Amino acid sequence: MMNKGNILKTIFAFLLALFCISLTSNSFGNTGVFYGSGNQVIPIKNNQVQLVREKVDIKLSVDENSGRFGVPFIPWANVTAKFYLKNTSNEAVSLQMGFPFLDLQGFGDEEYVLEHLNFKVVSGGKEIKTEIKEGLIEKEFDPQGLFKKVFAWQDEFKSEESKEVVVTYRMLMGVASANSVFRDFDEQGRKFRAIDKLFPALSYSFGYITKTAYTWAGSVEEAIFQLDCTAFYEELDRQNFMAGLGEKAPNFSRPTFWESTHPDSGKKHNGIYQWEFNGSVPEEGLSVSFMVLFLPSLPTEVGKYYSTSLVSLESTTPEEFKSVLYSYYQNIAFDKQPSDSFAKSYFKDAGLVKMPKVFISEQDRKNIEEIANNFDELIK
Repeated sequence: MMNKGNILKTIFAFLLALFCISLTSNSFGNTGVFYGSGNQVIPIKNNQVQLVREKVDIKLSVDENSGRFGVPFIPWANVTAKFYLKNTSNEAVSLQMGFPFLDLQGFGDEEYVLEHLNFKVVSGGKEIKTEIKEGLIEKEFDPQGLFKKVFAWQDEFKSEESKEVVVTYRMLMGVASANSVFRDFDEQGRKFRAIDKLFPALSYSFGYITKTAYTWAGSVEEAIFQLDCTAFYEELDRQNFMAGLGEKAPNFSRPTFWESTHPDSGKKHNGIYQWEFNGSVPEEGLSVSFMVLFLPSLPTEVGKYYSTSLVSLESTTPEEFKSVLYSYYQNIAFDKQPSDSFAKSYFKDAGLVKMPKVFISEQDRKNIEEIANNFDELIK
């Protein structure tokens, strides 16, 4: 039977391979106005049709993909975006509208993404045919390089007409290794890389582009974005996460989970985030990331984790490993940076410990704090 160290090495190798073929963020954007014929489109500002308000609902679900791509499961982001538009002129207007996204190369399989995307546009109660066009990547029009591809369609507005446009689709969240650290190739770098292998981590992420709100006439009077994470949380609470790894799962039941949202002004209630904006939307968009560090979050499992990990240490002493493990818990629980010289050097280039940490559940927070406060007793 594989020991704990070998199991974690296997997971790390799996996640590293996954990192090479996956996206750090699968992002779509709200509806915008584009210029260009044929396959090339350019985001432009129009002076006639206003995006009065928008309501975007994103609901995470977990189905049909347990164990796919070598990870426990990958949530779907099911999006319903409603845009309320008004022709402010007294003339009929014809616009090329589009819905941008960063890339379709999810998991290296564009056909798989397109097959399951179910992208649909309904304007004024009627479904409209769309086609994929390339975005023009020039800093003059798109400084951040957001509009790589666009679902484009032609829409017509009568004089002073108000219309609701509804866009729906579903897309797998992006998954990537969250603890990949560039190390030097000297003796210390090799030692640190050996420790890195014991702490693999995953990032589930999803982003939503809001920049195209500025292609409409005037300003957005109201914008509401809602992210429903309840199904994802329920999957974690049922502890199906480790089950999805099968034989590759480490021998503890619950890893460490936290999340990060942007902007952090979103209000959370019963697993649902909501952002509300009036007069403007954040140009940098919205995003959410769920971090999974393969480190036990239950106090009763820390001792066994520590003792079984010692047998797999390569060029690291037990005291050095202990200082790193202790520093992980202190950082996650209390955002404390290490004071021990070895751990301080180890974490210098580790971006994971510099990320904001909001626990998914109150019980997770209490458990991690208990481990951090009673570390020496738990590992005896």
